[in-house]
Amino acid sequence: MATVFQILGAEWLVFALGIWLIGIVALVFGALWMYREAQSRRMDATVWVVLLVVATLLAGIIGFLIVFVIFLVVRENHPIGGGMPMGYGPYAPYPAPVVPAACPVCGRPMTWFPQYQRWYCPSCGAYR
Repeated sequence: MATVFQILGAEWLVFALGIWLIGIVALVFGALWMYREAQSRRMDATVWVVLLVVATLLAGIIGFLIVFVIFLVVRENHPIGGGMPMGYGPYAPYPAPVVPAACPVCGRPMTWFPQYQRWYCPSCGAYR
């Protein structure tokens, strides 16, 4: 005849295995989402997923939540559909190339020197 402890022991084992299975499924889906999200934001996705898995294995659900929250805070703005407006941050367009001006004296192209903030005509040998 089974005692109360033996019956509850089997039920707790099934309950614990169910919670463990739900945790593994949550870890897999969380890692997949984090990998895709980090890749779309041009971050190192592999590092984030490894960090998530290691923290989950070492600290359980608390480690999972800590790494997940840190990822949500640290992640960069999305390059498509939001975030920083164009012209700011890492997605700023390259500056337009300087079009050489013609020397007013000889008509040949001049060279721009940004340190002097002036044009230089090599054929005349003068700054304009």
